Amino acid sequence: MPVVSVIIPTYNRCNLVAQACRSVLHQTFPDFEVIVVDDGSTDDTASVIRQIPDTRIKYVHKQNGGQSSARNLGLMRATGRYIAFLDADDLWPPDFVRNLLTRLDEDVDYEAAYGRVVELLPDGKQRQLGTPERRRSGWITRYFFSGGTPCLVPSALMFRRSAWDAVFWDEAIRKGTDFDVFLRLSTKIRFLYVPEAFVTKRAAPDSLSQIRDPIGPVYSALALERFYFHLGGSKYVSRFAAQRKISHLYRKAAKVSRSLGNKRIALSLLNKAVHWHPLDVRLYCDLLKVIVSKRDSNPPEWDIPELLPPYVIASTSIRS
Repeated sequence: MPVVSVIIPTYNRCNLVAQACRSVLHQTFPDFEVIVVDDGSTDDTASVIRQIPDTRIKYVHKQNGGQSSARNLGLMRATGRYIAFLDADDLWPPDFVRNLLTRLDEDVDYEAAYGRVVELLPDGKQRQLGTPERRRSGWITRYFFSGGTPCLVPSALMFRRSAWDAVFWDEAIRKGTDFDVFLRLSTKIRFLYVPEAFVTKRAAPDSLSQIRDPIGPVYSALALERFYFHLGGSKYVSRFAAQRKISHLYRKAAKVSRSLGNKRIALSLLNKAVHWHPLDVRLYCDLLKVIVSKRDSNPPEWDIPELLPPYVIASTSIRS
């Protein structure tokens, strides 16, 4: 069995995913398998991956179900003692796996290690994501409810396989799944920050992380609501801190909606923010700004997602 299983979910990224695979094949630590989970691509992903001459690469095709379902299927197929995820847009430097694996072998009290994230912009410039206070080691659950939310990106992490026992990505969440699953994992395991490790995250204009969309912070707010009220979150943070953070996320989503010209959604989101933290006077200023603002002639329309179920439902790919 390989030491490390690398799971690469992909959808219509045939050229980028091939480069991501090669960044794994060029690792200085060679004992791994690469599981490329094709989430129903309609481009040449299958032929491109199958043409890479390395038996460590395994190609799996599934019907389109979203990035979380692809990651879950990869978890089911993984055989390594360590698990790492690499998005098709991202690249690892040659010593990435060795750096994280070495630290996990040295620090047995930690079940996950993560590095820095360097974003590569379309113009070739680079910038480092996350401020120093967002890179923490140890038990980090409470920080998800503060302004220093941990800067955890799937491609920058490595886990012991045991960390994922009875844990999987929630396929009901359209965007912001990282926040939800790492929050739930943070109550089980300790995270170790490894500053010498980093991942290059390519900021493709059509990638999920680059699309201006209020849905991400909304799902993060819903994940916090579920965690605090249904998954024992009160053991880790005060009710006031939880409600303040939930309100902040709804306010953030409302700002994006207002900038896109969707007054109806912006008002609904601000009402939710007020419900959770009525003492925040900034919310009433925001409400006034939305009320007097003009609505675009053709704003993007969507409905606020319903509450997440009080427990995480096992995915189809996990049960199959």
